[in-house]
Amino acid sequence: MLGLKKIDRYIIRQFIGTYVYSILILSVIIIIFDISEKIDDFTDERAADATLYDIAFKYYLNFIPYFVNQFNALFVFISVIFFTSKLASRTEIIAILNSGVSFTRLLRPYFLTSLLLTAVNLLMTLYVIPEANKVRVDFEDRYIHNAPRFTERNIHFKLDQNSYAYFQSFNINKNTGYQFSLEHFEDGDLKYKMLATFARWDSTNQQWHIEDYVIRHIDGNDESIEKGSSIDTALTITPRDFKLWENNIETMNQTELSQYIERERLKGSDRINIYLVEKYKRYAFPIASIILTLMGYAVASRKVRGGIGMHLGFGILLCFTYIMFSQLFFVYATKGDLAPILAVWIPNIIYSFITAFLLSKAQR
Repeated sequence: MLGLKKIDRYIIRQFIGTYVYSILILSVIIIIFDISEKIDDFTDERAADATLYDIAFKYYLNFIPYFVNQFNALFVFISVIFFTSKLASRTEIIAILNSGVSFTRLLRPYFLTSLLLTAVNLLMTLYVIPEANKVRVDFEDRYIHNAPRFTERNIHFKLDQNSYAYFQSFNINKNTGYQFSLEHFEDGDLKYKMLATFARWDSTNQQWHIEDYVIRHIDGNDESIEKGSSIDTALTITPRDFKLWENNIETMNQTELSQYIERERLKGSDRINIYLVEKYKRYAFPIASIILTLMGYAVASRKVRGGIGMHLGFGILLCFTYIMFSQLFFVYATKGDLAPILAVWIPNIIYSFITAFLLSKAQR
């Protein structure tokens, strides 16, 4: 097994076993609390068409992986604290060190297991969970949430470097925009302008059906006007761009999210930082599993008074501060001037130094 020694295999089994066990236990608790919270929604007239199969396999089978994946680093950390503290309380770690295995060498199975869990977490985060979220969000929109509404008015989109679209209002239930205009500029001069009463999304042909329109073609001092009752046109915007719920981002895999960010950048969206934070944290959070694994080993590998309780208490405090710092920097990125990539990675950088300090102290 990759040249692993018996002690390595023993610790890896303890690590993965505790990790899986903690996920199973917490998943049951999560399901119980979620059912108690949503029991009224499940029995509501609106959810009358939702079968037990839908609730179990379309909702919970996709909700649990999403929730576990969101807090995977925390599960890893608690698992490391728990089983390492048990090893320390039974003086197994002391026996291992006395047998000639160094403190640093003992890190090897922890590090290798954290790499494995990080790789799985990355794969889940980037591609598997977004697909599961599509099913989960569709279930929630259909049976739990109220019908989505879009109440903003005077909505502007930058389609590319020279083209702009405008809607006075938009109904996302009917996929229809009102008082629509489309403008195209060349070298700063207006060359084309369309005004229309309605712009309705044609989901079959994936384009916009424009009704009651007037088009101005401008060429210097010359201008021509074209009128008509309906015309179809393709734009880089779709009704999905009006659904500003955060969970829409969660349904995109990394490729889709990157493409969406580029489209939003062209449109001049003021929500770019929110999307960038989501993109970068999909890499940063799985990497945090490695950092928190090493931190958990440093905290729990020494036998202390209070045993597991003391280790868990100190470990949860560290986790709480990590989550607090992460959320704080996310707010700075979305509401302030902090670069999203820095906001996402600063907590990992800070806790890498804390982990290095704790490891150096634990070896003494």
